[in-house]
Amino acid sequence: MNFKHLIHIVIFATLLLAHSVKANERLVVAVDHAPPYSYTLGETRPRGLLIDIMMRISKQLNISLQLTPCPVSRCVQLIKAGQADIGGAFIKTPERARDMVFLEPAYMVLSSPFVFYAQTELDITVNNYQDLYGKRIGVVRGAAHFARFDNDKALNKVAVQSERIAMDLLLKGRLDVVIAVEQTADHSLSVLNQPTHRLKKLNYRHDEPILGFAVASKRSENQKLIKQVQESLWSLAQSGELSQLVDLYDLPPVVVN
Repeated sequence: MNFKHLIHIVIFATLLLAHSVKANERLVVAVDHAPPYSYTLGETRPRGLLIDIMMRISKQLNISLQLTPCPVSRCVQLIKAGQADIGGAFIKTPERARDMVFLEPAYMVLSSPFVFYAQTELDITVNNYQDLYGKRIGVVRGAAHFARFDNDKALNKVAVQSERIAMDLLLKGRLDVVIAVEQTADHSLSVLNQPTHRLKKLNYRHDEPILGFAVASKRSENQKLIKQVQESLWSLAQSGELSQLVDLYDLPPVVVN
């Protein structure tokens, strides 16, 4: 074998190895059940807006995705620990920002208020924030709401694994009220076949624009790849493709500043 042939073989092997490494690049995506942004319950494979967005980005970057279903509290733990690279539909809080990078722009843009549900047949009223005191309030473990509520240690907040469990406990009388985002909760109740006629929305509601972001773990070993995901997300937003994906779910368009 002459030197020229050897050089060709080395070049070919290098290119093949580079392609193999690229093809084997993978992001672990933590997915909780938060319709319509992500569906995991009763699904053989997670689906929803988050997955649509990440699939589009993965094709652009020629990488693979490992979709890992988890309750929101577990998803948060995986991302904080760097065991998952990406998560979705997270409301930004100072605590989360210590461990997570919030990828711009937000793809969940809601004007829907936080509302409180109670059993229809029970004489439970909440007309203002003060009326929440003394009541057993169901919250999804690891979820974020609005600052006053999340930081209020005097409220009797009962953390549960999922919104479905919270509603089940409410119907069984083990909770007095449950907090949820009105738009997504109404959608979830219809999907999960909950007896909505037995639930009522209470008068007090907290109106605040709700932004939900894809997040990346600061402890992930794939920081270079995460940077490329951020760049691709911006590209999708600026081209209008991100809003097209959002529109398929009849959700408000993405706002690019």
